[in-house]
Amino acid sequence: MSLTSDVQKLYVDGLITLFELDATNLGAGVLRFHGHISYQDWQRIYSTVDSTSITADSTSIHADKLFDVGGEQVWYRNIIFDGQTYEPMALQVDGLEMSSTGKASTPTLTMANSINGVQGAVSAYCLNFDDFAGAKLKVIRTFAKYLDSENFSQGNPHANVNESKMQVWYIEQKTSENIQTVAFELSNPIDFQGLKIPVRNITGYCQWAIDGYRGEQCQYTGMKYFTDKNEATDDPSQDKCVGNFKACNNRDNTPNFGGFPASSLIGK
Repeated sequence: MSLTSDVQKLYVDGLITLFELDATNLGAGVLRFHGHISYQDWQRIYSTVDSTSITADSTSIHADKLFDVGGEQVWYRNIIFDGQTYEPMALQVDGLEMSSTGKASTPTLTMANSINGVQGAVSAYCLNFDDFAGAKLKVIRTFAKYLDSENFSQGNPHANVNESKMQVWYIEQKTSENIQTVAFELSNPIDFQGLKIPVRNITGYCQWAIDGYRGEQCQYTGMKYFTDKNEATDDPSQDKCVGNFKACNNRDNTPNFGGFPASSLIGK
């Protein structure tokens, strides 16, 4: 059985949606999270693989973060997929559907303003990292039965990271913020090409290369030298950064790359 045949069934259960927010270009690193926090969700997840991992009285070894919220049981538990840990978060995503009409969609992502119990954490990220504008959001869909074995007390012989589908979006702008939630508008790569948010041109070219190479923003002080053709040289006077991702990678300085390498992957 494969993911493709699974989704063609009359009844589909155990669907898992994971999110990877890559804000490395903004200096915020990568955040991974999921929205499966209801007790009912976890009942369905475990029933497809390992029913012994969850019990009616919540005495399972996995039930260390079970809470009653407003009369409903919520279960804050990490999901491990492809060796990566996705942390639980209350969230809502709308409009991710693909359209064949040619009309561009503008999905929205609304996140609880809390990370690991720290209230206002998402607001703090927004304050320090340009409201996540330009950050890349991967939406990964799979089924519970394909999750890594570490999720289940009895392991999972059907674990398969290849049985998944991924969509790529970009955060275009923050649309609302309060003490409880933070909402963002998303764009697909085609809509995002060339957009300025608020003053940075979204291209694959590093803006620090213009006048900031080896400066405060570039922060490169290494002894590797390359010419304007990305060819290695021993002559410091020939050292010039051409501003593409390869030039930054040659110098092992990609965390400070001042461009958006994914902007060139239009249609991929």
